[in-house]
Amino acid sequence: MNRRQSLNRYFPAPLVATTLLLVLLILLTPVLVPDGQPAAGTIFTQAELTVDTTGSSNVTTFYLHSPESNVRYAQIEVFAASGFNWSGGFPSSRLNWTGLVDQSDLVAFQFASTSNPIALNITILYSTSGSRAYYVGEFAFFVGTVSGSSTLYLFSASPTPGTSLSPGLNQVPVSDLPEYGVIDLSDVGGQP
Repeated sequence: MNRRQSLNRYFPAPLVATTLLLVLLILLTPVLVPDGQPAAGTIFTQAELTVDTTGSSNVTTFYLHSPESNVRYAQIEVFAASGFNWSGGFPSSRLNWTGLVDQSDLVAFQFASTSNPIALNITILYSTSGSRAYYVGEFAFFVGTVSGSSTLYLFSASPTPGTSLSPGLNQVPVSDLPEYGVIDLSDVGGQP
């Protein structure tokens, strides 16, 4: 066996070629995230709602933010409704919305509620350099147990197309929050 064959056994040519190509791409690829504010409607400006609760309290905390820390939203509006019966989905009855948040020029916003169930109607505007994107979503949340189980769950539903929650009902064990309580809002473009 010659030297080339013995090296090929430990370092197969396809693996070496792939590794070299990846190293070359990493070194030559320009930075993909801009230094200033990212363009509206990109994955960098995507608005997220993170829901968190624990089994030791009756408080549910909501965080509105972007995956990027440098994104500043022009406007965040949230309306809340409570006092409806949880029926395993978004309430079909008319809800009485109350203004909860109406803030401008924010990187993120956090609020908490003891209402269970609670429905949220969210509109977030991101605007930069003449372009803008609205992120929206209606959501209903309920913290409770499944029949025959003692495990506490966060149940969530949304009728808004384009959210990472729709369609249907989602249930996450409270012990898996906040990691699995992140919901992408729907990007509806330049008009709400």
